[in-house]
Amino acid sequence: MKANLNSHTGRIGVAATELIFNRLGWIFREQPIEDYGIDAHVEIVENGKATGKLIALQIKCGDSWFKETTEDEIVFRGKAKHLEYWQDHSLPVLIILYNDQEGYAYWQVVNKNTVKNTGIDWKLLIPFEQKIDESSKIQIEKFSKKLTAASDYTILSLRDVSHGRVKKYSANILLSKEFTKSEITRIIKDVTTELITRQYYRNKEVKQHWKGKNTDIIWLFLYLSLDDVSKTNSICRTQWISKELPPECSPIRLDGEFIDDETSVDWNERYRDISRLLSSYEVTKEDYLDSMLDILKDVKYVVAQISELITKYDSEKLDESRYMSFMTKQQFSF
Repeated sequence: MKANLNSHTGRIGVAATELIFNRLGWIFREQPIEDYGIDAHVEIVENGKATGKLIALQIKCGDSWFKETTEDEIVFRGKAKHLEYWQDHSLPVLIILYNDQEGYAYWQVVNKNTVKNTGIDWKLLIPFEQKIDESSKIQIEKFSKKLTAASDYTILSLRDVSHGRVKKYSANILLSKEFTKSEITRIIKDVTTELITRQYYRNKEVKQHWKGKNTDIIWLFLYLSLDDVSKTNSICRTQWISKELPPECSPIRLDGEFIDDETSVDWNERYRDISRLLSSYEVTKEDYLDSMLDILKDVKYVVAQISELITKYDSEKLDESRYMSFMTKQQFSF
């Protein structure tokens, strides 16, 4: 029976990575039952005590993972389905590349700051300086620590869109982290309750008309990041309509999930896909400026040509037909 060389190489990578983390004094737990994209968990140990702070590891071993490199980095490429799984994981995820020839393991965290969209799939740059050893211990440990926000959400903007018959608010809500749907449902109810009694008005006339009265209609748009706000890519939108509002003043109900008698939620099931699509069209500030500098050179040249033509025409060194001919050529030179 032939041995599975890929499986053998993979086992070397897992075993070697376990040894490296054990030498750091941390607890390594392999996840051998089912391979869903996580090979092991490592638990941080501080002052000889297990902390309960965990990091998930995807471990790769073999020459093929080191074929695409730059002077400073290893280029790791992956499939969209794997990225989605790792980004949705409840633990921070590290990609570990073990070089069996050198005996070194290199690491990189998987998050929106390190992942680069390539249009079809994605890539991750793993610096050669990021070896798993004592020098990187503190840096890796940081990914296991979670900071808790003082509040689950922030009301980024509140708009008074009331009119003569209805007091109405529209608000953008920034969540402090990712939540489950049931947790988001609770937040929606909390924000709505807060806004029902708010007394914010866009001008004195509206305030005079609605002062002291409760809100009739509330629209909420929930976001996971400020980036999403700028791209208007919300994770959901909600509509609350007071039971006290007369039917003739009530708008068409939002088509979505009713979480109570007055509130419906339209979940953006394509949030991840839209986010990845929009990110694929992004460019860095430096790339944008570089491209603009190239265009600026061409613009300066054409403007200089046009300026010279105008000067010749004004001094009657160029007749009108030739002037129009030359100007037409400049017009189509872009």
